[in-house]
Amino acid sequence: MATIIAKPFDADMQALLGEIVTAYHAPELSKRDSSEIPDQIYVIEAEDAMVGYGIVWEYENGKQLIKKAEADYFSDDEKYLEKDFYIDIKNKKNFVFIEALDVLKDFEGKGYAATFIDWLKAKYPNKRMYVYSLDKSRNFWFKQGFEVLGGTVWMTYN
Repeated sequence: MATIIAKPFDADMQALLGEIVTAYHAPELSKRDSSEIPDQIYVIEAEDAMVGYGIVWEYENGKQLIKKAEADYFSDDEKYLEKDFYIDIKNKKNFVFIEALDVLKDFEGKGYAATFIDWLKAKYPNKRMYVYSLDKSRNFWFKQGFEVLGGTVWMTYN
Protein backbone atom coordinates (compact mmCIF):
# COMPACT_ATOMS: atom_id res chain seq x y z
CA MET A 1 0.00 0.00 0.00
CA ALA A 2 1.42 3.36 -1.03
CA THR A 3 1.19 6.52 1.01
CA ILE A 4 1.51 10.06 -0.33
CA ILE A 5 3.29 12.43 2.06
CA ALA A 6 3.87 16.16 1.57
CA LYS A 7 7.44 17.06 2.46
CA PRO A 8 9.20 20.42 2.26
CA PHE A 9 11.26 21.07 -0.82
CA ASP A 10 14.39 22.06 1.07
CA ALA A 11 18.13 21.37 0.99
CA ASP A 12 17.65 17.89 2.46
CA MET A 13 15.11 16.98 -0.23
CA GLN A 14 17.37 18.38 -2.94
CA ALA A 15 20.25 16.27 -1.60
CA LEU A 16 18.03 13.18 -1.60
CA LEU A 17 16.93 13.85 -5.18
CA GLY A 18 20.57 14.37 -6.15
CA GLU A 19 21.34 10.81 -5.05
CA ILE A 20 18.59 9.29 -7.20
CA VAL A 21 19.82 8.04 -10.56
CA THR A 22 16.80 5.96 -11.57
CA ALA A 23 14.18 8.69 -11.99
CA TYR A 24 13.76 11.08 -14.91
CA HIS A 25 13.41 14.44 -13.13
CA ALA A 26 15.55 13.91 -10.00
CA PRO A 27 18.91 15.22 -11.28
CA GLU A 28 17.37 18.41 -12.62
CA LEU A 29 15.19 18.98 -9.54
CA SER A 30 18.18 18.56 -7.23
CA LYS A 31 19.80 21.61 -8.87
CA ARG A 32 16.77 23.88 -9.02
CA ASP A 33 16.44 26.97 -6.89
CA SER A 34 13.74 26.51 -4.25
CA SER A 35 11.78 29.41 -5.78
CA GLU A 36 11.28 27.29 -8.92
CA ILE A 37 9.51 24.50 -7.03
CA PRO A 38 6.35 24.57 -4.88
CA ASP A 39 6.97 24.64 -1.15
CA GLN A 40 6.16 20.94 -0.97
CA ILE A 41 7.05 17.85 -2.92
CA TYR A 42 4.76 14.86 -2.67
CA VAL A 43 6.66 11.69 -1.83
CA ILE A 44 5.22 8.29 -2.65
CA GLU A 45 6.24 5.85 0.06
CA ALA A 46 5.78 2.08 0.15
CA GLU A 47 7.72 -0.91 1.39
CA ASP A 48 9.26 1.40 4.03
CA ALA A 49 10.96 3.44 1.32
CA MET A 50 10.51 6.35 -1.05
CA VAL A 51 9.31 4.79 -4.32
CA GLY A 52 8.57 7.99 -6.21
CA TYR A 53 7.57 11.62 -6.02
CA GLY A 54 5.42 14.26 -7.64
CA ILE A 55 5.63 18.01 -8.11
CA VAL A 56 2.26 19.72 -8.34
CA TRP A 57 1.47 23.41 -8.81
CA GLU A 58 -1.88 24.97 -7.94
CA TYR A 59 -2.62 27.95 -10.15
CA GLU A 60 -5.28 30.61 -9.76
CA ASN A 61 -5.20 31.69 -13.41
CA GLY A 62 -3.96 30.60 -16.81
CA LYS A 63 -1.38 33.36 -17.10
CA GLN A 64 0.69 31.70 -14.37
CA LEU A 65 0.99 28.42 -16.28
CA ILE A 66 1.57 30.24 -19.58
CA LYS A 67 4.50 32.07 -17.99
CA LYS A 68 5.95 28.79 -16.66
CA ALA A 69 5.39 26.99 -19.96
CA GLU A 70 7.11 29.73 -21.93
CA ALA A 71 10.06 29.72 -19.54
CA ASP A 72 10.47 25.95 -19.15
CA TYR A 73 8.86 24.18 -22.10
CA PHE A 74 8.52 26.34 -25.23
CA SER A 75 11.31 27.68 -27.36
CA ASP A 76 10.55 31.04 -28.98
CA ASP A 77 10.45 29.60 -32.49
CA GLU A 78 8.06 26.77 -31.52
CA LYS A 79 5.41 28.69 -29.56
CA TYR A 80 3.14 28.66 -32.61
CA LEU A 81 2.94 24.86 -32.27
CA GLU A 82 1.27 25.30 -28.88
CA LYS A 83 -1.63 27.51 -30.02
CA ASP A 84 -4.20 25.00 -28.71
CA PHE A 85 -2.55 25.22 -25.29
CA TYR A 86 -2.75 29.02 -25.28
CA ILE A 87 -6.39 28.99 -26.40
CA ASP A 88 -7.40 26.46 -23.74
CA ILE A 89 -5.46 27.80 -20.77
CA LYS A 90 -5.64 31.59 -21.13
CA ASN A 91 -9.01 31.99 -19.37
CA LYS A 92 -8.79 29.03 -16.98
CA LYS A 93 -9.03 29.62 -13.26
CA ASN A 94 -8.14 27.48 -10.27
CA PHE A 95 -6.44 24.41 -11.75
CA VAL A 96 -3.50 22.06 -11.15
CA PHE A 97 -0.32 21.46 -13.15
CA ILE A 98 1.56 18.20 -12.63
CA GLU A 99 5.16 19.17 -13.32
CA ALA A 100 6.76 15.86 -12.39
CA LEU A 101 5.69 12.35 -11.51
CA ASP A 102 8.47 9.81 -11.20
CA VAL A 103 8.62 6.30 -9.84
CA LEU A 104 12.08 4.92 -9.13
CA LYS A 105 13.12 2.18 -11.55
CA ASP A 106 13.06 -0.64 -8.98
CA PHE A 107 9.40 0.16 -8.22
CA GLU A 108 8.03 0.73 -11.74
CA GLY A 109 5.05 -1.28 -12.89
CA LYS A 110 3.58 -1.69 -9.41
CA GLY A 111 0.85 0.92 -9.72
CA TYR A 112 2.50 3.67 -7.67
CA ALA A 113 2.12 6.37 -10.34
CA ALA A 114 -1.55 5.43 -10.82
CA THR A 115 -2.03 5.56 -7.05
CA PHE A 116 -0.55 9.07 -7.04
CA ILE A 117 -2.94 10.22 -9.80
CA ASP A 118 -5.91 8.67 -7.98
CA TRP A 119 -4.81 10.55 -4.86
CA LEU A 120 -4.60 13.81 -6.85
CA LYS A 121 -8.05 13.25 -8.33
CA ALA A 122 -9.43 12.79 -4.80
CA LYS A 123 -7.52 15.81 -3.47
CA TYR A 124 -8.69 18.06 -6.32
CA PRO A 125 -12.03 16.55 -7.39
CA ASN A 126 -13.33 19.61 -9.22
CA LYS A 127 -10.12 21.02 -10.63
CA ARG A 128 -8.85 20.63 -14.14
CA MET A 129 -5.37 19.09 -14.32
CA TYR A 130 -2.66 19.67 -16.91
CA VAL A 131 0.52 17.77 -17.67
CA TYR A 132 3.23 18.25 -20.28
CA SER A 133 3.53 14.66 -21.45
CA LEU A 134 6.55 12.90 -22.83
CA ASP A 135 6.11 10.41 -25.66
CA LYS A 136 7.16 7.51 -23.46
CA SER A 137 4.60 8.35 -20.77
CA ARG A 138 1.63 9.26 -22.96
CA ASN A 139 -0.06 5.84 -22.66
CA PHE A 140 0.07 6.14 -18.87
CA TRP A 141 -1.77 9.45 -19.01
CA PHE A 142 -4.40 8.01 -21.36
CA LYS A 143 -4.97 5.16 -18.89
CA GLN A 144 -5.54 7.75 -16.16
CA GLY A 145 -8.28 9.44 -18.17
CA PHE A 146 -6.25 12.37 -19.51
CA GLU A 147 -6.89 13.67 -23.03
CA VAL A 148 -4.60 15.36 -25.52
CA LEU A 149 -5.03 19.12 -25.64
CA GLY A 150 -5.59 19.85 -29.32
CA GLY A 151 -2.46 19.32 -31.41
CA THR A 152 -0.02 19.70 -28.51
CA VAL A 153 1.91 17.40 -26.18
CA TRP A 154 -0.10 18.81 -23.27
CA MET A 155 -2.78 16.62 -21.73
CA THR A 156 -5.72 17.47 -19.51
CA TYR A 157 -8.09 15.79 -17.11
CA ASN A 158 -11.53 16.89 -15.90
